[in-house]
Amino acid sequence: MPMLQRGRKPKQTKSKQVTHVIKNRNYIALRGLTIASMKMYFRNRTALFFSLFFPIVFIVIFGLIFQNSNTSFKIDLTNNSNSALSKQFVSSLEKIPAFKITKVSVSQGASDLNLNSADLTVVIPASFGQIQDRHMEDAQVTAHYNESNPGNGVAASQIVQQLTSEFNDGVTGTPHIITVSATGVKTKNLSYIDFLLPGMVGLSVMQLGIFSVAFGFVRFKATGMLRRIQATPIHPSSFLAAQGFTRLVMAIVQTALLVGIGVALFSFHLASSSYLPFLLLALIGSAVFMAFGFAIAGWAKDENQAQPVTQLIQFPMMFLSGIFFPRDAFPHTLQVITGFLPLTYLGDALRQVANQNASLWTVRGDVLGLIVWGIVAGFAAIRLFKWE
Repeated sequence: MPMLQRGRKPKQTKSKQVTHVIKNRNYIALRGLTIASMKMYFRNRTALFFSLFFPIVFIVIFGLIFQNSNTSFKIDLTNNSNSALSKQFVSSLEKIPAFKITKVSVSQGASDLNLNSADLTVVIPASFGQIQDRHMEDAQVTAHYNESNPGNGVAASQIVQQLTSEFNDGVTGTPHIITVSATGVKTKNLSYIDFLLPGMVGLSVMQLGIFSVAFGFVRFKATGMLRRIQATPIHPSSFLAAQGFTRLVMAIVQTALLVGIGVALFSFHLASSSYLPFLLLALIGSAVFMAFGFAIAGWAKDENQAQPVTQLIQFPMMFLSGIFFPRDAFPHTLQVITGFLPLTYLGDALRQVANQNASLWTVRGDVLGLIVWGIVAGFAAIRLFKWE
């Protein structure tokens, strides 16, 4: 028995050494492929333009347009409460420079909306700020805007929603006592850039994942590069992993550049505690859209086939996912349909994290939607992807 045990030890040691050598070789190969992939990507001017400069140009143009905008909102206010808190809330509304407030009755407010004489009517209920049994009663501030002309009304309702949220946090300390019933997207800042920038991050992540992967790998197939890789000692999975890692790194670079420009030039607000969730959402979105890109690259034989399919996927999401304007102005049926688009999930989650300092758990519904789309697209990519 001792002889047998002594005889086994060298075999076990040799096996461990071989495994260690293989792992080191795979790591070295993956590192080398990743570096080469990064160099190839930065040498591709078209890919750099659409993934970096294109979204930056959009942010700068829209930021400059709306930075100097002196938009004002006509607000009809009806205060049915006599509490001290309601008076404090009204005082806060009156301090907003963009608001021109007129105190009216409920009927007058409805009439002004019909005549487009007011952008928004705000009604404070009688229960606002009332204390009963040592507890503050739940109160819902109602905001109405004309659905046929929702532009300024939607923006104004966003401001009222944020003001109410700050009231809950800073005055009552109970986030769910006072709520706002209004249709619109909640934002933290009066500037349009706070709505636009998270959507542009989602758009750039989508273009990076779909456009660069689809056209890059189709070009590799057309030139025979993928076929030649199979004839080398490099494992195909290492090559794919290097390409995927490059896109994830670029997603972080994209996000950091856009947020940095927004903060530095246009006073974009992103809480310090939101940076990590914001980046994680960008990475999740990048992985999901890369799966779309691999599916297109696997199906298409050349760029002429890849281009129409890529546009068919990207353009509807670009204009229907609420990137440049809120989806609230859409008909109800279209709102429901577009709510299931992957870019809608990503854009909404990014806005909640940026504008409301939401956690990933808060936006778990959007994250789950992205994961489901990632699984579907990943399954399609596995079935369709071909090396030739």
